[in-house]
Amino acid sequence: MYVRNGAKNGLICCLAMLLCLISVMVPGKAGLASSPAIAIVNAGFEQQAPGGVIPGWRQTYGNGVAAATYGITSTSKYSGSFSLHLDDLSPTAALGVESDKFAIVPGTAYSASAMFQVERGALSIYLQFFNEAGTRVANTSAGVDLSAGEWVKGGVSGIAPADAVTASVLLYSSTTGQGAGHIDDVKVEVNPIGTFESLGQPIMNFINQDAAIGREQGKDVAYTVVKGANDSTVFAVVDLLSADVIKTIPMPGVTGAWGVKAASDGKIYAGTHYDGHLYQYTPGSDSIVDLGRLGAETHIWALVAGADGKIYAGTYPNAHVFEYDPATNQVNDLGRVHPTEKYVRSIAYDGDNNVVYAGVGGVTAGIVKIDLATGTHEEILQTLLPAAYTNYDFATNMGYALGKLFVRLNKPDHLLIVDVATETVEYYDPNGLGMGSRTLAVMPGDDQNIYFGGYVLRSYNVVTKTFAVEFADPNARAFNFFDGKFLQLNDPQWPGYTFVGFSEKGQIFFNNKQTGNLSTLKVDNYGSPILIQSLHTGYDGNIYIGGYLGATGFTSYRPADGTFTDVQQFGQVESVASVNNKLYIGTYGNARVHEYDPTAPWTSANPRRVAELVSHGQDRPFAMVGVDSLSKLYVGSVPDYGSLSGALTVYDVPTRQVQVHKDIVHDQGVVSLAHRDGLIYGGTTIYGGLGTSGPSETEGKLFVFDTATNSKVFEIVPVPGRKVVSGLLDGPDGLIWGVAEDTIFKFDPDTQQIVYKAARLGRYGTGTVWVDAFLEVGKDGNVYGTNRQKTLFMIKPDTMEFFRIKTGAGNYLTQDHLGNLYMANDANLWKYTLPQEEEEVSLDSMRAAVDSYQAAGGMNSTFAAELKYRLNIIGILLGQGAAGQAAAYMQDFVSHIQDPAVLQQGLISAAASERLSADAAVLIQAWTA
Repeated sequence: MYVRNGAKNGLICCLAMLLCLISVMVPGKAGLASSPAIAIVNAGFEQQAPGGVIPGWRQTYGNGVAAATYGITSTSKYSGSFSLHLDDLSPTAALGVESDKFAIVPGTAYSASAMFQVERGALSIYLQFFNEAGTRVANTSAGVDLSAGEWVKGGVSGIAPADAVTASVLLYSSTTGQGAGHIDDVKVEVNPIGTFESLGQPIMNFINQDAAIGREQGKDVAYTVVKGANDSTVFAVVDLLSADVIKTIPMPGVTGAWGVKAASDGKIYAGTHYDGHLYQYTPGSDSIVDLGRLGAETHIWALVAGADGKIYAGTYPNAHVFEYDPATNQVNDLGRVHPTEKYVRSIAYDGDNNVVYAGVGGVTAGIVKIDLATGTHEEILQTLLPAAYTNYDFATNMGYALGKLFVRLNKPDHLLIVDVATETVEYYDPNGLGMGSRTLAVMPGDDQNIYFGGYVLRSYNVVTKTFAVEFADPNARAFNFFDGKFLQLNDPQWPGYTFVGFSEKGQIFFNNKQTGNLSTLKVDNYGSPILIQSLHTGYDGNIYIGGYLGATGFTSYRPADGTFTDVQQFGQVESVASVNNKLYIGTYGNARVHEYDPTAPWTSANPRRVAELVSHGQDRPFAMVGVDSLSKLYVGSVPDYGSLSGALTVYDVPTRQVQVHKDIVHDQGVVSLAHRDGLIYGGTTIYGGLGTSGPSETEGKLFVFDTATNSKVFEIVPVPGRKVVSGLLDGPDGLIWGVAEDTIFKFDPDTQQIVYKAARLGRYGTGTVWVDAFLEVGKDGNVYGTNRQKTLFMIKPDTMEFFRIKTGAGNYLTQDHLGNLYMANDANLWKYTLPQEEEEVSLDSMRAAVDSYQAAGGMNSTFAAELKYRLNIIGILLGQGAAGQAAAYMQDFVSHIQDPAVLQQGLISAAASERLSADAAVLIQAWTA
């Protein structure tokens, strides 16, 4: 309940009838002046001099070429009496007419535009920048095509370089263009640039992908590589009993390590990905040795210890196995172990027979037996499971102990146990157990039991061939472990041997063999910044942020008060969308979709999984769009390993039914979605899941899906030769906008034609690209975008001027309810506030601000109604000419929204209070002047 001044309430009855009649504007101004014009001499070509001279302009291209002519004409004009006419009939020479140079300010953004009536070919407008010596140091251009007798606006934007002092406008026909047409009304304006604000690194975590247990300086420790953004990856040593990181060694240039294992001589090895290097660490040392890259491989997926300190590595993308021998300091390539598969995802060593087993996959799982004495390779999974091996993509985990080879096959997750002596299947049950651990463990003195993990610790008795759960409490759960060993902890509470497992995110669990005690710890004294993988705005106005690589973290940012929610451990979030005040979150892998109510606490039931598309061959749900009127969610996805067939999935919220349209565009993944007038527009990538032999298609496509008929109705290649179509947007002009690699394009839904395309960005390299660009319509009506090259750009829809705001700004893009843009630069979240237009502050603008902050969650709804009530009373006073009293009431309004108690209760955010107070100050000054 809010207490109001009684005198104010007494005014209501006699003044309420005036509320509908009053809208008071005041001379107070807020923000920056928008687009101040630069004076261009003879910008409308109304002045001419004898001999064809055009004041303020001169020919700089095509001089002396009879077939390239220009001049002032009255034949056609956009305004006034004259225009400039260019006529380039030369097939070898360009034609260009340039303005006088004008002074500019370095670092300032400028926009040049003109009206064009193109009769033949194409004409261009250039904005050129020059240094003090008169040398051109930068330029930017845009072309205008045939205009069918109509006048169209063409424009270009650019930022003046640091050494630029002047600029000019060039009107141009290229060497081969042979353009002709009229040009009129040249304008140059300053483009105000908004402000960038770093919001920090919202997700910090301990991200490790493998580990090895050992001893260092008398302590039981785990060795691991902690992945970090911004070149912050380190090799870490963790005290197992305290869960404290006790040593870190920087690993410059390293992204992470899927393989970390201890050799038989106690040395620790780490195999990295993206650069494919093998590293060696000697316990007690303060440095780590880079042993170099393993052949031409980019990823080391798995390591295993062999005899005599040797280490074996399985790699990607050519499925090799390598041996490193510390005695000779030599790397031996044992060859490609499979002719077509690309991955060696797991590896095991049988010291009894001097054999290495390599678990391969990508398309179809395999197990390759490598005899180290003879060097022979033999594929054995097809023999072991002749009817079932094709059901699996990978042999992902593998271990050898007591004459048994344990293999985790996926997908789905099934355990295979092989008796090595007889090379027969000892256990395989598609309805039975899986295997979550990377390795196996054997307790000293016990030659009958092999220990392995999932979320429980299990043992397998090689004599009785039976399984047992080791946890005393059958409902107890731990986690999959990277490495596990039986250790003597020298603690009376943990007598004898205790199994210790080290897992992802620095998790450790202890299970005592004698007492059954189970305990867990987690590293909490060290973390690294996590790469941001996704940014989306929810229906509640909050910015939802997902971290890269597994369950690294999921959080949200509240624009209304500038705070972050707690980081939750969740899957790698690829997309977020809203349907009727519920959030839907798409995560990798298995292409899972979760429903989340952000107004309720985060629990095991919130978010809840509503779909899992792996059974339809999907893995990465990169695109989502919700349609409230249909109560449906549309999901675009890239397929699983080894497949090219993506999908568009329709999830019906009320019925919870899932309909998958697999391979909706042949052999392409769906990575971008937009909705307009009952149609879903989809953009595709030619790249499928990892592990394929490469794309079968060469061009990304735009397709149209009719929500009424639930079918694809149209498909087109928007830009020939481009591999990915992303950034789809229901544009401000009624057209569907998109980005195909370097090219911005627009699609007309009525004519089903590409009506505009221009190359403004960079092309891709040779690597796999799924999602590239993101577009948003700004509150100023312009279109903003980012791409994987971290460029923030702006496009003016009326002229299609392309303005590169900042290179290196970031990737991903979303917009809050207040019109601020957000992007991610690696682990850093950035906010871009658009330049403020010059606007008059009024009671109406303040009411609109109240509504905006309420919608964005920055103001309690009851409190918002209270504030608008107060503003209405002030309006009535102004309508009666009581400006002084209105100013006093407005000052009371300010005191109310700045009341610490009001702020502490969360009735209004600090940002909203600050903005409304500033606007109120403008009005008070105007009323009391």
